[in-house]
Amino acid sequence: MVARHQYGLAVLLILVLVLAPQAIGQDAIAGRELFEREWEFLDRAPEIREWDSTLPMPHHRDRGHGRRMERGARPEHDGNGRGLASVFPGDGRGFVPQEHGFAADGQEFPADGLGPLYNAVSCAACHPSGGASGVNHNVTRLTVDPRSPFFEQPTGRGGRGDPKNSVMDFFPGLVSGNLLSFKTVVHDRSTRPGYEVIRQRLSFGVPNGLSPEWFSPEERTVEAIAMQPVVAGRYGSLDYYLSQRNTTPLHGMGEIERISINRLHAVSLSQNRLSGGAISGRVAGKYGWRGQVSTLSDFVVGACATELGLNVSGIAQQAVDPADPRYISLASDISTTQIEDLTSYVSDLPAPSKQLLSLEERRRVRRGEQVFSSVGCAACHIADLLPAREIYSDLLLHDMGVELQDPSPAPAYQQTGTRTAVSASPYRNRYGRDEKSSFRTGRPPDRGRSGARDAGSFVLASAPQAIAMDAPAEPQFPRGDISDADLQGQFRYSWDALQREWKTPPLWGVADSAPYLHDGRAETLAEAIRWHGGEAETSKRRFLNLNEDQKQLLLAFLESLKSPLE
Repeated sequence: MVARHQYGLAVLLILVLVLAPQAIGQDAIAGRELFEREWEFLDRAPEIREWDSTLPMPHHRDRGHGRRMERGARPEHDGNGRGLASVFPGDGRGFVPQEHGFAADGQEFPADGLGPLYNAVSCAACHPSGGASGVNHNVTRLTVDPRSPFFEQPTGRGGRGDPKNSVMDFFPGLVSGNLLSFKTVVHDRSTRPGYEVIRQRLSFGVPNGLSPEWFSPEERTVEAIAMQPVVAGRYGSLDYYLSQRNTTPLHGMGEIERISINRLHAVSLSQNRLSGGAISGRVAGKYGWRGQVSTLSDFVVGACATELGLNVSGIAQQAVDPADPRYISLASDISTTQIEDLTSYVSDLPAPSKQLLSLEERRRVRRGEQVFSSVGCAACHIADLLPAREIYSDLLLHDMGVELQDPSPAPAYQQTGTRTAVSASPYRNRYGRDEKSSFRTGRPPDRGRSGARDAGSFVLASAPQAIAMDAPAEPQFPRGDISDADLQGQFRYSWDALQREWKTPPLWGVADSAPYLHDGRAETLAEAIRWHGGEAETSKRRFLNLNEDQKQLLLAFLESLKSPLE
């Protein structure tokens, strides 16, 4: 019996070893097909009916999580504070679906595919061959300044003068019920009519308007972004800012996923010790320009929901149609199995490796890397972050100075494990709350004040702790001057300080990923270096003080870091 049992285990092990590569290969093939698939929109909105607020709220079954929404329950929210099912009662729009996920006749809603808001029709459109893309595929972000006098105004009166209605007239994507997001994506396109009119409203509050070279994906240029990286506007008493994000390459994501959080903490401690505190990286997520995403799967899910407008089964939902709040699609456009296949494909994209060079070229590149290290670039652009070799990054957040300041801040937490994080902000540690908190000033809330505002007023979702400043006569960014001592001291984790933090981007493949920096404002590597400041200020000045031959050696090293060949 023992021998037969052992024989059975041996046969099973052989079958696993034989079949496993085939199974993995099938996943990779399916994932690549999804990566290259061009999604289409199918107008399949479910039947909806007007909701009478005097009647008990019907139960809504959340098929993704197996929960029932009771009367008065608040739907879940995405990372920007918007309701995932923002047409539920309480959002002031007066409509609910017949059944969450099911039509009136009991049949499941069909998926609607692409959109209704989207930035591209496929993953490959923004990441050709897994790489980066130009500024035509930049993502535009809208950020509200929490110090705006707007938040001092009472709401709930109704009518055109109600601040809630005024911000709905301005940009409905900011509002979900009684919640106002302080940041959101301004999608480039919609599959349904009416959105472009809403999108163009953003230019009304900008003193000189929005030039197509900055705002239009078809006409956007690197030069226009470099000239005005952040656009400031004012709608009534609401100050807002527009900024952009450039597409990041995906090569070597699987190796990045395997880098442990403990290793990143060790690098951070080493930097702090060796630099005497001048360089001190903060551990957040490993993905996104701000390190705002912790895992590769979350990164893929977020891209599907935000960039393509796909409902991800039980995980994330597409943005609602701001031009027609009655339109709703609660069916899944992409399954969790497909997400796993897509994540598997992205994970398998190869990391860049050294190019085949002549002996003289190798010597030149080696000398260039020595110059790179001598000016201090290697303090953050670390060559090896095992198991990732020649990644040239520490994947940590660093203060990069006022010239790279951007209104949508880095996360105010420290990553302690794969799925855990603790607040890095003394405000949250002390007061125990800054999510959905009331926001009237740039100071922390009073300890005795309730976290929720009056029923008839706005709540600023995920309200940051901003430094109190008077409103300028004209909208501007930054709003005012703050000393470096204050930003590194009492305001270390303020909204304004977190706006200056960026994750060190990996430099593997950098030669083929122009334009550079988070918004694509730098056409060349030399221009990108000149934009550096903050913790990189000393290294930048050392670079600028090099003689021309030394500069060319350093740039030759960077230009040797090529993307993987197809």
